Amino acid sequence: MAITLSNQDLRLTVLAEPGGGIADFSMLGPNKFFYPVMRRAAHGESSASLLGCFFMAPWVNRIAGAAFPFAGQTVKLRATTAEGTAMHGDVRARAWEILDRTPVSARLACDLGGVADANWPWRCVVEGRYELQGRTLRIDMAVRNTDTRAMPAGIGIHPYFCRRLWSDRDEPTLATRVGVRYPLAGGVPTGPGVADELCAKLNAGGPVPTEPVDGVFGGYGGRSEITWAGSGVRLVMTSSANLGHMVLFTPSAPAGGGGGGGGGGQGGPLAHFCVEPQSAVNDAFNRAGMGEEGTGTVSLGPGESLEAWCELRMERLGG
Repeated sequence: MAITLSNQDLRLTVLAEPGGGIADFSMLGPNKFFYPVMRRAAHGESSASLLGCFFMAPWVNRIAGAAFPFAGQTVKLRATTAEGTAMHGDVRARAWEILDRTPVSARLACDLGGVADANWPWRCVVEGRYELQGRTLRIDMAVRNTDTRAMPAGIGIHPYFCRRLWSDRDEPTLATRVGVRYPLAGGVPTGPGVADELCAKLNAGGPVPTEPVDGVFGGYGGRSEITWAGSGVRLVMTSSANLGHMVLFTPSAPAGGGGGGGGGGQGGPLAHFCVEPQSAVNDAFNRAGMGEEGTGTVSLGPGESLEAWCELRMERLGG
């Protein structure tokens, strides 16, 4: 079921299935048309991977080997990638329940405790709420432990932003604040984060990379500014302090111009890129199990919740 929220500046379409994710987030532009800010999903889209944005919970990004230690035991999940990792949580492809809605807001939930094939051994409920406030989209999210045992948790969002709004002259820039970048192999950190050249470029602000990047950062400052100068628009994305990690993903088409969403091609940048605020680093549970600090891993006791928020404010340059 699709829910469309709108006001005079913004329009948002949310799908209860799959994943309570965003199928369309658009802004009013020239000739009174709404132009997509996030990648617009096809009508009737059933793949969460092709939405404009989806929730990641009760973990974020990848878990190496689809297994991790917790409370003295090894927790084993189903692998969901060819590399054997468990990826992006277990709610993005699930059916969500609509709890309430108004013309400008909607609240949805997914109860993994009621899912027979849940890829998570604890009972928990994930909630998401969307609200349009003038030119701002606010997203609230939470994962609540409804089990009788403690469990680890992570949460975040995975938005796909368009490289162009309504002007052919758009070449988006990104300014953000990060501390370190983690070395990766197959999307999984292989060591502690270090301040590198890409961190310095992001902190200084500049063009969104056109080369393939799949970067995982710690010390995220909770604010990113994306500017489409040709269209005269800036997006200011702010988030709660507990979303202290961020992923920058700039996928490219494979060499030869074929389709595909991988980040390793050389056929030029795809029409979207991702700036993903998340509470923990990739493979956080394993890294925390090795004694690493600052992974963002949270342990929730029975009845406890991990709550976070993100606001996307659309600004028109010069007014």
